[in-house]
Amino acid sequence: MIKITTFAAAGLFAALAAGAANAQTAPAADAHAGHVMPAAAPQSAPAVDPHAGHTMPAAAPQAAPAADPHAGHEMSAMSQAEGSGSMSVAAPTGTALRASTPSAGAMLNASPTEISMTLPHAMIVQSVSLTNAAGQRIPLSATLSDTAVESVTSPVPTLPAGTYTVAWTAAGTDHTMTGTFGFMVH
Repeated sequence: MIKITTFAAAGLFAALAAGAANAQTAPAADAHAGHVMPAAAPQSAPAVDPHAGHTMPAAAPQAAPAADPHAGHEMSAMSQAEGSGSMSVAAPTGTALRASTPSAGAMLNASPTEISMTLPHAMIVQSVSLTNAAGQRIPLSATLSDTAVESVTSPVPTLPAGTYTVAWTAAGTDHTMTGTFGFMVH
């Protein structure tokens, strides 16, 4: 029986081989022919951003508090006597507020009631001003003194919709710090 199975299998193989030699190769059928893909689910529109199309005035970036209390301060060039082996180096400039209200770049739905700034350490605040996009100054009632403080707050009159910039200057015993930040009222 084993010989018959082997012979029968060999005969079948020979018949298949002969048929394959006479057959022509047909092009492969497209497996996707005649199939229709379902329509894609409609995409929902993204939510409308109420701030789209608005721009903020360029403002110096708010830096995180630095370990060095003089980081980010404007300082005059430091130098030592000629021949000491040192060279003059200008200190970096910029702002280093710890916080502000409104925060830099804020987009508010209503006028703020006050403007406040928290400095990196106690300094004498020399000036604080608020201007609109046209450059007009808005009066503030911040009380400035010759005493070093870590924060200053000023009430703000009701502001109409628009873009505003706060500019300020503060001085320490060996340096001056200036900066600006902007916000928008809708």
